[in-house]
Amino acid sequence: MTAKDYPSLWGFGTTKTFKIPVEHLDFKYIEKCSDVKHLEKILCVLRSGEEGYYPELTEFCEKRLSGLAPGSRALRREKPAATAASFTAEEWEKIDGDIKSWVSEIKKEDDKIHFQENETFPAMEDNLPPVRGSTSHLHVAKEKNSKSRPAKKKIPRDYAEWDKFDVEKECAKIDEVYKEKTVVNNKLHLSKIETRLDTAGLTEKEKDFLAIHEKEKGNEAFNAGDYEEAVMYYTRSISVLPTVAAYNNRAQAELKLQNWNSAFQDCEKVLELEPGNLKALLRRATTYKHQNKLQEAIKDLNKVLAVEPDNELAKKTLLEVERDLKNSEPASETQTKGKRMVIQEVENSEDENEKDSGRKHEDGIGDNREKSFSFFLRAPEQLKGKCQL
Repeated sequence: MTAKDYPSLWGFGTTKTFKIPVEHLDFKYIEKCSDVKHLEKILCVLRSGEEGYYPELTEFCEKRLSGLAPGSRALRREKPAATAASFTAEEWEKIDGDIKSWVSEIKKEDDKIHFQENETFPAMEDNLPPVRGSTSHLHVAKEKNSKSRPAKKKIPRDYAEWDKFDVEKECAKIDEVYKEKTVVNNKLHLSKIETRLDTAGLTEKEKDFLAIHEKEKGNEAFNAGDYEEAVMYYTRSISVLPTVAAYNNRAQAELKLQNWNSAFQDCEKVLELEPGNLKALLRRATTYKHQNKLQEAIKDLNKVLAVEPDNELAKKTLLEVERDLKNSEPASETQTKGKRMVIQEVENSEDENEKDSGRKHEDGIGDNREKSFSFFLRAPEQLKGKCQL
């Protein structure tokens, strides 16, 4: 098999171990390379399998290294563990006899220690001090200590007891324990994931490939319901190459986690790269809705419906936003304003009527002025019962 028969390793940057360029893992390069230390590193990477298993390439590297440095440590191989077949009959009989004698000595020592404990503790029991706050002494015997152990749960045996057994309650307890363990394991797993990747030395094609690969990992985590893990992989993809798809997908994952502000920031990034992106507008409207910015949400939803009038999600969200806006509107102006008070003068006095009628003949214009002036001159006691609302 020649180098042409192997799949191309180009596009993956450098190896994790020793940071060797992947293009150095090649027949032609190994054949020309005369640096013993570098060849040892290449051989270590090939044996580890972190870039794939290539038996013939590994063997070729070993031969090249043995030609340059036959005494290299990298060429040493670990010997397998010895078995009975590795020794002669006499050697194995001697080894087996040594092992059996050692086991018998260990058993004798254990029996001696156990016998001494049984003799010592009963003698010490009478000399032990009493328990604080009581007159009783400590009980050292194993039988008495066994009583302090918690009793085992009683398992229902007959049909009447099984009828009282709550299966759903017990299943719920098991589910809670499983969820707690899953959450702990997931947090440990997430703590090991780095959110930024080193792209030094990568070409644009390599960056594009790596960004798509990380985004697909985020999609798998999202479909599995692991939204926090999905956010981390989308962040890794964005750190390599910011794209509209990665920002949009991360915004959706943030919405699932109810991180409204983070989702809003991602939508803003999408609209900067691609103004009028319908997914970003719809998701930004969702963030506006939960942040109680209802007018802004309506604007974004109308933009979406202007392009896609049959978008069911946009229609549903718009109805919810309009309903929330209607419920949050203040009371009408007629209800908020105070009631108008109408004051009407009631004339009870004949003298006042005569005075007013005489003034009407003299000057018709001053009639209303006289009434208002006389109204303000009256005492409060006289105004009682003369005003109606």
